[in-house]
Amino acid sequence: MKHLNCMMGWAILLAATLAGVGLCAADPEQEYPDAFRPFDAEGVSQLPPVEDDGAPRIRLAALGDPQDLQEPLLADELAPPGQPRQEFTPPTGRARPPGVKPGILQQAIYTFTELPKLGSNGLGLTYLDQSVTLGLPIPGAEAGLLITPGFSAILIDQPAGVDLPSELYDAYLQARLMWKVGPRLGVDMAVAPGWYSDFKNDSSQALRITGHGFGAWEVNDNLRAVLGLIYLDRRDVNMLPAGGLVWTPSDDKRFELIFPRPRLAWRIGEYTRASQWVYLAAEFGGSQWAMQSATGQDQIVVMRDYRLLAGWERRPANLGISWRLESGFVFGRTVQYYSSTESPFNPGDTFLVRAGVWY
Repeated sequence: MKHLNCMMGWAILLAATLAGVGLCAADPEQEYPDAFRPFDAEGVSQLPPVEDDGAPRIRLAALGDPQDLQEPLLADELAPPGQPRQEFTPPTGRARPPGVKPGILQQAIYTFTELPKLGSNGLGLTYLDQSVTLGLPIPGAEAGLLITPGFSAILIDQPAGVDLPSELYDAYLQARLMWKVGPRLGVDMAVAPGWYSDFKNDSSQALRITGHGFGAWEVNDNLRAVLGLIYLDRRDVNMLPAGGLVWTPSDDKRFELIFPRPRLAWRIGEYTRASQWVYLAAEFGGSQWAMQSATGQDQIVVMRDYRLLAGWERRPANLGISWRLESGFVFGRTVQYYSSTESPFNPGDTFLVRAGVWY
């Protein structure tokens, strides 16, 4: 029975993915709203003409979550883990998010992250994350209403004497909506109720409702200012301001000067089917879970750390499967307990390896 909950979560997400693929393969003659118009025979989305009023159009993708839907819902997150993963890569020069797929299924993401246990004071963590994004057309919202169910299992290798379960779980359902307030200003709102626990502590401590609200001002075609607030519903960090600048000085450079996850990216190869990118990034990691102690007491545990990362990413030129690999150094690690007399634990430094594949 070990890891049964983890396997069930993966099976549910896989079933949802396959169901969405079936919907995407429906009759090509059926009508779709503009935001979900099918691709033609040459693989080019037929978008309606955009009136030129002389002012740049706000690109609504990626104010908080990934909405350039060709980009992965992986580690380019504006919020720390514990809220559904987010990315803020903007589409270039289009009136609606690129990569929008015909039908309901918009993305399926599968990610593996390993933090090995190093030494007697180490703490090993293995993250298995999966999510599916479904798009529902909404009048006035170019990206539609995006519904993302997600499930994660965290396998723990703790040192002797540390009160942690062998497994923790995340299960959430995010609803996200974007719209334009003006030709230069876009707004991004999301809410995500979730259950974060070891599935033994079934009290209300496991329920967390996370969310975010962002605004993005299109300064010019290459520069965007982002400002917002992330609600984490955590004991250590309840709300987190986020913002900064996204600067793309050229097609092969992208500088995301955004707190709490800055990233500097360079394109190193451009091919017919995909481009290759490398990047450097920093990340605020951690989350909160409800758990049952070794003595049967309900309590809350918060893990927190800081990460310096380097990565390589394959970005598809069109729809299809792509992937990412990254590694880095993890430091400043803390395990803190609430509703408990347990003392905090500071694991030793370690490194991180992460791999992800997405559709």
